Amino acid sequence: MAVGEWAQFGVPEISKSALFAMVPVVVVMVVAAGDEEHGVRRLLIPALVGLGGLLLLLPLEFSGSLRGRLMQAMVCLAVVVVGLSSVWLYRLLRGMVLAETLAIVCLSNAAFLLVCSAVRGELVWGWSGLASVVSLASLVDVMEVVLLVWLLREMTPVRFAARYLVIPLLTLLESYVLVQPELTVRVISGVALLTAGAGILLFFKAGEEETMLSLR
Repeated sequence: MAVGEWAQFGVPEISKSALFAMVPVVVVMVVAAGDEEHGVRRLLIPALVGLGGLLLLLPLEFSGSLRGRLMQAMVCLAVVVVGLSSVWLYRLLRGMVLAETLAIVCLSNAAFLLVCSAVRGELVWGWSGLASVVSLASLVDVMEVVLLVWLLREMTPVRFAARYLVIPLLTLLESYVLVQPELTVRVISGVALLTAGAGILLFFKAGEEETMLSLR
């Protein structure tokens, strides 16, 4: 979220979605680094296939200015950090109860966002400014955080990272159903590749990855 706010003037939302679609590739590479049986490494191809399909569907736009390139580099760095941290957090939180997991994840993120708000001069001190926290939208956000933390602990990193392909796929399918634009070979190919890549990552047999993740 913080990176999205900082990079909103240098990297369009569509381009950020395409860049974050590289997270499954990073996760597969991190997990495969300790996979002595090479089982997880086979998932690198589906991750790349899904990424390629998304790139066929999204009109990418990148700024040529120095600031734009710095923002692009920041988003790419965030992609690597997300991939590394998802594997690390899975191993760290695997044996903990949900309450402990929520405390670790939420408090660490709250501290980080508090520092970011203080640096940007956007820290809210008054009760009137905090009133927006008590709302239906905030309740939905809380439910979303609880669900994500639970999935982070229960799903293997590769399957959890597949959401960076599944969410754009569902969004694109919804937009095509509502708008009904002309279907081209590029669109059909992109949807097919994105569906295949996301499906394989999401429904692959987790036994091989679980064996690898148990290694220390």
